[in-house]
Amino acid sequence: MCGLAGIAILGSTDSRSTDREVDAVGAMLDALNRRGPDGRALVRDRSAVMGFTRLALVAPKDGDQPFVSADGQIVLMVNGEVYNHRELEASLPGIRLRTKSDCEILLHLYERKGKDFLDDVCGMFALVIHDRRRDEIIFARDRFGIKPMYHAVSDGRLVFSSELKALSRSSRVEMKFDWDAALHNRQLAAEPSLARNRLDSFVAGVHATPAATIETINLRSGTVKSRRYWELPDFSGSGDSSALDRDFVAEYRSLVAASVADCATADADVGLLLSGGLDSAAVAALAARQDKKFTAYSAVTPGTLMNGDASAAQRIAAGLGVDLRLVALPARRHATAAEWLQLLAATETPFCGPEQWFKHNLYIEAKRTNPALKAMLLGQAADEFNGGYSTAIANADDWPMFEQALYSMSQNTRLLSDGRLSGWSSGEGSYLRSVAEDQGSRHYADFVRTKYEDIQQYNNWHEDRIAAMHGVEARVPFLDHRIVELLAHIPRERHAELLYDKAIARQAFHDVLPPGLADRPKISFYRGVGEVLVRQQTLAMLTSERRTLLERALDSAGGKEHLKPDAVMSAVDRAVGGDRGVDIDLLTRLVNMALLDDIVASGFAEYQLDPPPYPAEEPALVKRDLTESRHSVFLSLLDGPSTPVQTAPGVELARSGDGVTLVIVDGAVEYTVEDEEQWIVELLRRAAADTISVPDLVDGCAGPDRGTVEQQVDELIAGGLLTCPEVLR
Repeated sequence: MCGLAGIAILGSTDSRSTDREVDAVGAMLDALNRRGPDGRALVRDRSAVMGFTRLALVAPKDGDQPFVSADGQIVLMVNGEVYNHRELEASLPGIRLRTKSDCEILLHLYERKGKDFLDDVCGMFALVIHDRRRDEIIFARDRFGIKPMYHAVSDGRLVFSSELKALSRSSRVEMKFDWDAALHNRQLAAEPSLARNRLDSFVAGVHATPAATIETINLRSGTVKSRRYWELPDFSGSGDSSALDRDFVAEYRSLVAASVADCATADADVGLLLSGGLDSAAVAALAARQDKKFTAYSAVTPGTLMNGDASAAQRIAAGLGVDLRLVALPARRHATAAEWLQLLAATETPFCGPEQWFKHNLYIEAKRTNPALKAMLLGQAADEFNGGYSTAIANADDWPMFEQALYSMSQNTRLLSDGRLSGWSSGEGSYLRSVAEDQGSRHYADFVRTKYEDIQQYNNWHEDRIAAMHGVEARVPFLDHRIVELLAHIPRERHAELLYDKAIARQAFHDVLPPGLADRPKISFYRGVGEVLVRQQTLAMLTSERRTLLERALDSAGGKEHLKPDAVMSAVDRAVGGDRGVDIDLLTRLVNMALLDDIVASGFAEYQLDPPPYPAEEPALVKRDLTESRHSVFLSLLDGPSTPVQTAPGVELARSGDGVTLVIVDGAVEYTVEDEEQWIVELLRRAAADTISVPDLVDGCAGPDRGTVEQQVDELIAGGLLTCPEVLR
């Protein structure tokens, strides 16, 4: 991982770069110091100044950039990795490499093939080329947009960088948060549709180079030409129907194994984020077969403890012989206002939320214990292409139900795009054929297209920034185009057998994981069980320190223009009071927009150029067996062994005519309790009378046995029927 920055002069050939551009690029590199703490370089010529900061992962002593052609006419800078550089080198007889960097081969490919130089490259990268012969600046990104690249044109200058904050340090670009783009972003609004989404930078006038794209800017005329060198394959299922399922499974496993081996290659320490789910487990199992040793890091939150992810991670690591650090992330430990502003400035996106906060803390622990860590393997972005969302969309029980849900989303997309058609419908759908033909294969292809766009806007963006914040490169083995092309080739009639509930992955990795772990259901990182505690954690962050974050957001220029302060504060008050109907994710994103409005306008002034020293105290690691000691660990993540609880607002108890107790939440019956389980009802009644400590609540219960009662109390807390007042403080 590296940082790229530069300024090129547009227009007259008489214009020349000045010391002002040199100073500006130096300031931009300062903002990219965390991306490349191991060295920096700057190249200046008549029409451009280009700067580079390096994180030395491959050939640390002989891999410096920029790369310059033998005749001095082509300058190349690359952020990322070229995994098949040896094969590419063998395809170009007669070349002489001046370094041992895996990225230098791109210079020679460009010299030989011109704009077709990326066709055979496997890797993750963002690059910039200054072709002095043609007076052109060329930007390009890998097929999935794993590595970032931005540029803007201002005052006769082309300014470019790996991160938005570096553009702000150029003094050439007027930075303003783009409210229009943010408010109309399908993914930010969590809109249930299959509408296409453009890649937004969320800064007005700043362009993000799309994935799989080469952009050429002529410095004389200022004209821009854009060409895609790869297209996402069609997932409608038109592949060869004669291929056998076992062949697809075997090829999938082979391709993922090869990609993991590529991503695990480095002349530096590599780690792994292990969630306990199938994808990161498969990466761990395949990486463990390499010669290189690594440490895995797993988050232990109330949610991951209760949904089994944390204990699964413990079993996976033990079964594979992998060193694992279980990092305790207590519910009471929310971000301070200063910490949130720093994280928001680092990630540069209004999507910043609980997932980013948890991962940021995992990286803190990883770097605290191993300052030499420079790369992290992830299990990200497998679900988007291997059917991982087929069970999550509308809780589909099979592939036809999933396709029906996609059909409904397609209808919604059409109606949203042309509101005039919405009247021509009934409760069962539109009467119009034009709204959405029932073509499940096409809807699935459209769905995968939206996920391809989403990983560029969300997954890859935040994974890159959070890792870079700590001087680490995020590596994503599942984002290899050969894997995605194989999955697209599965014929439609085999989708149910190979893609429903990611069956192809479960079959491929069944025998490389400890028994039973390949069959674990897909579980969201912080959704579902324990989500209510994450919600309370977010509310505590927003309301702590006299509502500092809320007040700053509403006081920003954009906040004053776009947000209704009374509505925002009222929603927060209702949520704190127990109203579960308030969408905290949506509210947090609006607050983030207003905070980013302020951060961007200030030129990211609050962003710390150097990472703060990592804490020296003993880390909050869980060293016990999570299955045997789940209850005590769960309480330690709340407010300790004597955690006080009370029945949550909106929870009521009533008896039905047949003697069954009804548990009513916000006016709706959520649970029924039979007579033999009345001890559960008694737990809720006792906690409703007054705040009570968990040990006292357990001691006074006439349940079957203590262990069963403790488990039930944990489930009541994780499900939101019992609340912990201290978490909101």
